[in-house]
Amino acid sequence: MEHKFIYTQKLSQTLQLSQTMKNSLDILKMSKQDLLEYIKALAERNPVIEYTPSADMHQLLQETVSMKKTLKDDLYMQLHTCRSAFDETICSYLIESLDENGFLTASVHEYAQLLQTQETVIQKSLQLLQSFEPCGVAAESCRDSIRVQLLRKGKHAAEKIFTQYAKEIIHKDYKAIAAACHLSLEQVYDCLKEIQECQPYPCSSYGAECPPPALPDFEIQAQDGEIEIIPKQLGHFQIEDELLVMKEEMKELREYFDEAYYFIDHLHKRNRTLLMMVNELVHIQRNHFLYMDELQPCTLMDIAKKTGFHESTVSRTLSNKYYVFQNEIYAVKDLFVSATKEGSSKDSILKAIQKLVDTEDKRCPYRDQDLVVMLEELDLYVSRRGIAKYRSILHIPGSKERKQK
Repeated sequence: MEHKFIYTQKLSQTLQLSQTMKNSLDILKMSKQDLLEYIKALAERNPVIEYTPSADMHQLLQETVSMKKTLKDDLYMQLHTCRSAFDETICSYLIESLDENGFLTASVHEYAQLLQTQETVIQKSLQLLQSFEPCGVAAESCRDSIRVQLLRKGKHAAEKIFTQYAKEIIHKDYKAIAAACHLSLEQVYDCLKEIQECQPYPCSSYGAECPPPALPDFEIQAQDGEIEIIPKQLGHFQIEDELLVMKEEMKELREYFDEAYYFIDHLHKRNRTLLMMVNELVHIQRNHFLYMDELQPCTLMDIAKKTGFHESTVSRTLSNKYYVFQNEIYAVKDLFVSATKEGSSKDSILKAIQKLVDTEDKRCPYRDQDLVVMLEELDLYVSRRGIAKYRSILHIPGSKERKQK
C-alpha cells in the first residue's frame, strides 16, 4: 500500500529568539482554525511576510464571526477558578473530548488506556468536572446525565428508582417500585416528578451557538486497495526580499525577519510531524478506510513507539486535528480505540441495536454514543461509526430523525 505525502521544501535558519516568542508560537498543537487566525494576525503586523491563502482557506479568512462563550470556555473557567486540586492534563483532555451535547466520548477504561493512567485517576477528574455547571455535564449519555443531576441534588431515592427500575417505570408499575424501595406511592410519585424535572441534554443551550468550522488538515482517499493522504494546503508564504537589504541596519526589521523565518520553519515541522503520525495511524486503521471494517485497537503510546516521539507530543499534535474522508469531516482522535474484548458477532450486534431502538423513549432517542455504551454493558463492542453502519443496514435513521414530540 502506498501512502503519498505532499511536502513543501523546508526553510532552515538558525535563530536566536526570546523565550516569550517561542512560547507564543506553539504551532504544533494549534488546530487549523487557530493556525489560520494566527497567520492572519501575523501577516497584518509583520511587514516582511506576504501570505496568500489557498482557495480552501480564502473564504474563512474573509469571514468575521462573532462568537459567544462556548461550553468548553465555561468549563475551563470553572476548572481554573475551583479550589480543588486537579490534574490539568487529564481534565483538559476530558473537556476537549466532550461531544456537542457535553457528553463523554469514551468510557473511563478507554480514557485510562489512552492517557496511560489508572481508572481511579480518571474517575477523580471526572467527578470534579461533573460538579461543574450546567448540572449533568460530562456524563456518559443523556440517561447518565439524569443520574448525575439527581445525585447532585441529593435525590438518592429518585436516582435509585431511575437507575434500577426503568422497566417498572415504562410499564407504570409504581406499586412494585414502592414495595421494592419501601416507599409510599406518594413518595414514588414525588421521585418520578424529580426525575421529570431533570434535563436529558443539560448543555443544549450551547448547541444554538455557531461554532467555528472544523477545518481539516488533510484528506484521506481510499481506492483500488490503496490509500492516499493529501494535506490541505494553507497557502503561499513569501518573504519580502526588498526589505532584506535594510535588515542589518534596523533592529526592529531584523526581529521581523527572525519571527518570519521562525514561523515558517516551525510550520513545516508541524506539518511533517503531523503527517508522520497520521501515516502510522492510517496504516493501523487501513482496513477501516479500505473496507469499512471496525477500527483496530490503537493508543497514543502505539503511535509514540512507531514515530519515536513522546506520548505527550503525540497527544498535543493530534488534538483538535481533523481529516476529510468520503466528503465527511472527522476528528483524528476518533481513530484511537482502546483494546476491548473481541468476538462480538455482527448478528448479535444487529439484534441488540434493533431491540434497543425498539424500546427507547421516542421523545429522547438514543444517540449512537449511547448505543455504544449500552452495547458494552451487553459485552458487545463496536465503535460509534460502526453503530452508524449497522443502523444503515437495519434502515434505522439517526436519533434526530427518530425523535418524536
